[in-house]
Amino acid sequence: MVAALVAAAAWQLTLAIGGAALGRFVTGLRGRPLTGVVLALVVAGLAFHRMLA
Repeated sequence: MVAALVAAAAWQLTLAIGGAALGRFVTGLRGRPLTGVVLALVVAGLAFHRMLA
């Protein structure tokens, strides 16, 4: 029972730290343009897929 509690707490801590690091990167100077390019490619891919359907 204690092992499950420790495992759950460790997983939550991992998610929190990973989310904070990702948020810091995405809002940084290199992250914003990269996010814009990725989102533009996703939208273009969805539009292309829609054209073929």
